[in-house]
Amino acid sequence: MLCLLIISSFIIGAYPSDILAQGDTTVLFGQDASLSCTLPNASGVKQVTWQRVRADERAQTLATFSERFQKHVDEQFVGKVIFTVASFNSTSIVIKNVTFEDEACFICSFKLYPVGPKRETMCLTVKGISEITATVNPAPYSEPDITVSCSATGKPTPILKWKSTGKELNLKLYRSHHFTALNNDSSSTTTSNLTLPMSKFQGKYLECVAESESVEDSIPIHVPGDDKANNVTSRNYIITISVIILVIFSIVIITVICLHARLNGAISRMKSTCAASNPSLKQLEC
Repeated sequence: MLCLLIISSFIIGAYPSDILAQGDTTVLFGQDASLSCTLPNASGVKQVTWQRVRADERAQTLATFSERFQKHVDEQFVGKVIFTVASFNSTSIVIKNVTFEDEACFICSFKLYPVGPKRETMCLTVKGISEITATVNPAPYSEPDITVSCSATGKPTPILKWKSTGKELNLKLYRSHHFTALNNDSSSTTTSNLTLPMSKFQGKYLECVAESESVEDSIPIHVPGDDKANNVTSRNYIITISVIILVIFSIVIITVICLHARLNGAISRMKSTCAASNPSLKQLEC
């Protein structure tokens, strides 16, 4: 409403408009917005101008079309505003990749000579979710809980929900805290902090779901397992394998020693038998 009041005061003194205006009035965040104006039976038009007006700000010129300069987009809006139609009786622009800061009223103005300007106004509303993030804060090993946090920015104010294995969590069963902050671009950021028992959710995935009217976005969150327990298990496994290898190695060494001793004993007995049966032979010849 404030924007419309500003527009009304801005166009005081302008001639009545018979411009046919059409275009998007509501666009989702990140999409493109198209606006167009047509002045039937235009005669004496020297310049066509597009301006943007936001609350508490002066009108900004986005783009112009004239005999001398043809199509011209103001330097700060190059790549943001694109002419799709540019003539003296019809003009169309596209606002690329709209953000919440692009929510404003837009004026198309036909400057006729010597009659004066004819203007028409269209106001654009931007909705949707611009961002969603999530973090996990593991509790100390002495604590049985873990805290997950999710934030979503959008317009209207996003509503956050938590899911596990596809089912919505009953937040009454856990410690939770929600709060909302208003941003400078008229969007809002909602944050949800949820404290969960580590024993129930470790190693599983949670899902944070953000809803803003008909728009929905989500982000998965992996709850890490008990690293301390995993480390102990791995260490015990390594120790067990090492002991088994040491025992096997010891058995092999003892077996080799025993076999060597038995072989030496057999050789000694053979020499003794040979010497006893052939006294004339030397022990070495035996």
